[in-house]
Amino acid sequence: MAISLERVRGLVGEFLTKHLYTSALFWADKAVSLSDGHLSDVYWLAETYFRTGQHQRGAFLLCARGLDKTNLSCRYLAAKCHVAVNEWDDALLVLGEEGTGPDGTEQALTVGELGKTGGGEEGDGTALEAFAPVHNVQSCLALLRGRVYEALDNRALAIKSYTTALQRDVCCFDALERLTTTHMLTGQQERELLQSLPFEKQCGEDAECIRALYATRLKKYEPLAGTDTALALPAALLENPEVLVCQAERLYFRTEFPTCYEITTRVLDSDPYHHDCLPVHIACLVELKNTNGLFYLAHKLVDSYPERAIAWFAVGSYYFLIGNNESARRYFNKANRLDPQFGPAWLGFGHSFAVEGEHDQAMASYCTAARLLSGCHLPFLYIGMEHTQTNNLDVALQYIRQAQDICGYDPLVLQELGVVLYKSGRLNEAEQAFVTALELCQGSNGPLLYGEAQEPILNNLAHTYQKQRKFEEAIGCYKRALSISPRCSTTYAGLAFACQCIGNSNDAIEYYHKALGLNPEDTFSTQMLGKALLEALEMGNASLEPESSAGGSGHGSIFAGTPSAAAAAAVTAAASFSVLHGESAASSDASAMDMSDSSAMAMDTSTLV
Repeated sequence: MAISLERVRGLVGEFLTKHLYTSALFWADKAVSLSDGHLSDVYWLAETYFRTGQHQRGAFLLCARGLDKTNLSCRYLAAKCHVAVNEWDDALLVLGEEGTGPDGTEQALTVGELGKTGGGEEGDGTALEAFAPVHNVQSCLALLRGRVYEALDNRALAIKSYTTALQRDVCCFDALERLTTTHMLTGQQERELLQSLPFEKQCGEDAECIRALYATRLKKYEPLAGTDTALALPAALLENPEVLVCQAERLYFRTEFPTCYEITTRVLDSDPYHHDCLPVHIACLVELKNTNGLFYLAHKLVDSYPERAIAWFAVGSYYFLIGNNESARRYFNKANRLDPQFGPAWLGFGHSFAVEGEHDQAMASYCTAARLLSGCHLPFLYIGMEHTQTNNLDVALQYIRQAQDICGYDPLVLQELGVVLYKSGRLNEAEQAFVTALELCQGSNGPLLYGEAQEPILNNLAHTYQKQRKFEEAIGCYKRALSISPRCSTTYAGLAFACQCIGNSNDAIEYYHKALGLNPEDTFSTQMLGKALLEALEMGNASLEPESSAGGSGHGSIFAGTPSAAAAAAVTAAASFSVLHGESAASSDASAMDMSDSSAMAMDTSTLV
């Protein structure tokens, strides 16, 4: 009595489809014996080993029979088995160099050979015709080779392999995802890659739609027109969760946090565990200081995904938000251990040191993030900020210039550049940097920064004008800043000082009173108000009964309107989980860093003598 080989092969395919892998393994083992080790039966036995977690067993089966050297699909599966157990060197040995096999050629299983166990009729190959055409397997090999190189920290070869995978199969989204989420490429390099892909050749009439979908995955802080992408997408895809997440990330980097939060909340309502949406949603909760929402989300993620870095990143972000930096570091570090290549956790780890003035540890974390996110400008920007804080201005300038080379259209990079130039005494260059930053805030496709993100740049430009005795221009900048943030005591103090310098004592007295109404402990305004009153009495035109101003909590007792402090507030918009990423770098509230330096007062009181 004998059992039909084809019936056994059919059972293998049936149980694989049903995800009953133990049953599939049982019958696949019998098929190998019945067929005397036929190539397709050995392949599917190795596949069942892989799906049941017996990775070393699957690799040994294929390599012992030499199939990894003679067959492309078997080579890919053997390498996947090694990768699954982090045997990177063995995986690279199986994969070989790009484009060649051990015998100088690459061969794939024919459709007919593999199709017999795919669940279709004998030998017709219908079930696997779309599964293993030669060019797709070659793309998968290049992708896997890139994963191995990335794990071995060879970024250059990883980029080359991922690019090859996309060139061979433009629909291999895994390769694009690794290149973009890990920021291996700069924004310019991403655009060049997208233009070089053979969409028309491989996708035909669907080329423009696929290109538009891929365009949504590129750097989110670039001044790109969203209308062009929207026009190329079908209406049904405009509400696709992935497309909405990309839109939310772009809004985040434009500091439109409430709108971004609305979109991410809508996505998570329909899919509570959308992994691409979680980093930017966590970042929005931090920026909006929504401690309750972040607490609930962090507990939910830890309960559901305790083995994922994003869960502990959320916990660390919560503790950072409430000011418990020691606990924040502990959980950011746990996220780093679970996924050493998760850039936002390294940025958050650095922020937790920077906020306490631990510059060396902060820079070490930022340097790790810069190595992992080599195509993202934020780690280099943060390193430059730390050097600025320690008054190491030459090194700070080098890092900020490097960030500018990667992303020269980010207003916050120009803002930080102006801060360093200001502190170096290069006032004309600092003025130009701040003016350029303001120009970049109004992009050709709409504002790139909204709300209070522009206010520190205006304040810094006003300080620079004051230092150059351009008091009228300074007054104009201060008033624009007040129109954005009308309850900032330091802006009122700066405006009062500028008015005092041009002899307008009445306005100066009024603005000093407003500054003190918002921050009664502002010693600078208190001292300068006394001088302004004396000057007004001497001139005989002072009103000794100034108007009362609304009280309230201020922005701190230190004169936070200096460029260094305003820079820290501006960086709120650039922090990324981002980085995020990702962004999203947005992993923590960088505005919490106290970058102020009371000895670097922008006001030059000698002008009053």
